[in-house]
Amino acid sequence: MPALQVSHDFPVASSDLRSLNHVNLMVDTFIANATPDDIRAAVRALLATTAPSTANAFSRAARARLTKAYSSHVPVDCELFVTGADGLARPSKDLSRVLCHARSLYGAGLGLLSLDVFDTIVHSTLGFRWADDGETADVLAIIDQDLCQAIQSTKEEIESGRAGEPAHVRAVVAHVRATVQQSVSDVAGWSDQFPFERAAASLDIWKL
Repeated sequence: MPALQVSHDFPVASSDLRSLNHVNLMVDTFIANATPDDIRAAVRALLATTAPSTANAFSRAARARLTKAYSSHVPVDCELFVTGADGLARPSKDLSRVLCHARSLYGAGLGLLSLDVFDTIVHSTLGFRWADDGETADVLAIIDQDLCQAIQSTKEEIESGRAGEPAHVRAVVAHVRATVQQSVSDVAGWSDQFPFERAAASLDIWKL
């Protein structure tokens, strides 16, 4: 039976559910009506206080959900960076949403899929310029860290045997490496501060 979804202004009292399945329905009703912060706190507490097998089961469920419900590809109509009045790049609202999706992927152990997303993000910076100090530079520095995390997640995915055919893995990594090298050349034409330096170094020493 699906959980009752209600507005936070009109919560369902437990007395209204006495005749229903107390365990499963009650928990599902909490999930359907709790705030995102409450869900995060409950999940973190659960994973921190139970056996490692619980975290493994949670990760498996997260991967199943992500691979079923979402594509790893960024929609073609997404505009990740826009040009401001000064002619410099600014991160868009689409970028924030795409980054959340990429982080969900590598956080759940789907590093290879997340690399496809980061490949698109890095490629979208080609042709843009930005101030060495400012919002865009800060966002790109964070993306550099994210890309390193995605690389680590992919390595763990490969070691676990979940990454799939080796030829496909090599092709994805080669494409990301080529895109980052394009960015190196692009930025070198106007700045000596390359934003994806850590990721470039990680890709350079990564042998498959």
